[in-house]
Amino acid sequence: MTAEVPPGPRLPGLVQALLTLSAPTVVFPAAARRYGVPFRLELMPRGRTVVALADPADLKDVFAGSPSVFHAGKGNELLRPLLGGDSLLLQDGDAHARARRLLAPAFGRREIAGYRTLVEEVTAEQLGRWPRSGRIRAHILLNELTLEVILRVVFGVTDPARLDEMRPVVARAVDAGPVMMIGLAIPALRRLWPWTREIRDLATIHDFLGEQIAAARRDPALPDRRDLLALLVRASARDAQGLSDKELRDQLMTLLAAGHETTATAMAWSLLELARQPRIQDRCVAEIAGGGTGYLDAVLKESLRLHPVVPMVMRELQEPATVGGRTYPRGITLSPSVVLAHRAPAAYPRPADFDPERFLGDVPTPTTWLPFGGGARRCIGASFAMMEGEVILRQVLGRYRLEPVGSGREWPRARNVTLYPWRRARLDLRPR
Repeated sequence: MTAEVPPGPRLPGLVQALLTLSAPTVVFPAAARRYGVPFRLELMPRGRTVVALADPADLKDVFAGSPSVFHAGKGNELLRPLLGGDSLLLQDGDAHARARRLLAPAFGRREIAGYRTLVEEVTAEQLGRWPRSGRIRAHILLNELTLEVILRVVFGVTDPARLDEMRPVVARAVDAGPVMMIGLAIPALRRLWPWTREIRDLATIHDFLGEQIAAARRDPALPDRRDLLALLVRASARDAQGLSDKELRDQLMTLLAAGHETTATAMAWSLLELARQPRIQDRCVAEIAGGGTGYLDAVLKESLRLHPVVPMVMRELQEPATVGGRTYPRGITLSPSVVLAHRAPAAYPRPADFDPERFLGDVPTPTTWLPFGGGARRCIGASFAMMEGEVILRQVLGRYRLEPVGSGREWPRARNVTLYPWRRARLDLRPR
């Protein structure tokens, strides 16, 4: 065993951070070819050394590691200005365990089954506003759809006029690119445009969330409500360690930001691939007609493999730890690379091909398929996202035949820490 940190690029840390956030699907494979895996990157905040990992044995060590040693919250520090310090994604240790315990019941199997009807209703309403035929940018329309879902699921029935005000503000706030995200962490830049606009938008969202929390606490019908906010307020009231208003606000901000954009992006990639693969699209339509779900599930999983929405996972070491036979010092951030793990030929022959057959009948291992992270920090909303994706696929393919625009290929583009289609998933719709 060795305490040496592996080699990596020698570019300035700010340059490495911008390149990595902007084009991880290029940076990770290129660095892997040049330096081997694992390799080192110097990222933001300044002085952060990140070691990229991809071997399944290494990922198993990271995901099975003690949460008190492998801190994910510190690894997600770049998201603090957007989500708030009490976000589940930023918390570690006892604070994270407590918040996850209070949030988990809202994402149980029974609750997700209950949300399905609402997701189906919202999806039908939103698709009714899509053009009957013609060219669209699916990512834009899907963002509107999934934002409406998350607003309705999180807040239930609320003031329609207030929601109309908030939709564009939320959409604009989460549409933050790498430069915006890095700049928010630099106090001097926070006083300059466009960061001042982002800060104003976030303050507007915080005010809105505070209003919703206060209204829920006063609502005499709270015991009968099934929305996520009501579930969290009731859980907090029953628990001696319940969430404060600020903690609730940051958790709701996380659900708003991460709960709609990631699903919209995953679905945009899925529709692009189906437009390019008419045989696969036809098989999905046949399965829908027969009432099946297995192939649709495989399509979603293969899309998340080939086009991971979040390209990397972060864990900052609070003390030295051994991963894959190599001992890393305290303070190092270990990063399971979703991009590299999903493109490993040993796990996925012909990794550049879109092939849902890979996932038929098999449960993907958490060290080779990790679009939702892994271990104790696996995304709490993963099951909800997969359910929502299936509902959207069913209804879109029930209404439309999807055809590509040109080659149908689009470059991944960075937005906060996610990757969406460069041209917002251009498609031609044809009525069925």
